[in-house]
Amino acid sequence: MSSERQDEIHFLLQEHGNLTVIELAQRFKVSEMTIRRDLKNLAALGLIQREHGRAIYPPVPMDTLLMMSMGEAEREKARIGHLAATLVSEGDSIILDAGTTTLAVAQALNTKCTVITNSLPIASVLGNRDGITILMTGGEVRNGTFALVGPMTRSVFKGFNADKLFLGATGVNLERGLSTANMLESEVKQAMLKVAKEVILVAHSAKIGQVSFHTFAQWDRVHILVTDSELPASVRQELESMGVKVFLA
Repeated sequence: MSSERQDEIHFLLQEHGNLTVIELAQRFKVSEMTIRRDLKNLAALGLIQREHGRAIYPPVPMDTLLMMSMGEAEREKARIGHLAATLVSEGDSIILDAGTTTLAVAQALNTKCTVITNSLPIASVLGNRDGITILMTGGEVRNGTFALVGPMTRSVFKGFNADKLFLGATGVNLERGLSTANMLESEVKQAMLKVAKEVILVAHSAKIGQVSFHTFAQWDRVHILVTDSELPASVRQELESMGVKVFLA
């Protein structure tokens, strides 16, 4: 119950910017001491800031703000990120692909692990997180998304062995597979796929059925899909028949 309450507090602070301990205690019908413990835990994760008698949703670095502003359904993506982050085990080496939903995974991640990413916003989020080692690829910075792409980026993955890859996609289609709108990013995703033992696709259900410019993978490369509860039951059944586990946030 406490973890569910803390998730809801985090969402409320995202919406309102700041709330007092008294307001939160009244809303959840618990003691102020309980709320202070919740806020202490959220602050330790780097998700909020605490001041005397209140909690504040922290200012977002400009590169992260630009990235987040590109996405829709931020609340649903946050839930997907929280669920996906629970799939990371202590000591894992993981790849976090660039994208707004993988950024939500980074925001929820609090497990000791090694992360390699081509996303400047993700590196910004995880840079001060205790127990998490960040490895950045080199490469050319894409305007707007702050993803690193190009030959330098792809070459880094050749020497890396990842336990898990958290992958994003612009298009998610049963027949056409996973696609993206940019060829340079598509090539980087293919390099990631070659070195990952387990592939976890994180995608909002609104992307299901869409097809973008270039297909970079088929469903036989995906082990798990983490999405929201709006995924049609027929699509879930089809994916599970292809051997893809589906987790709904």
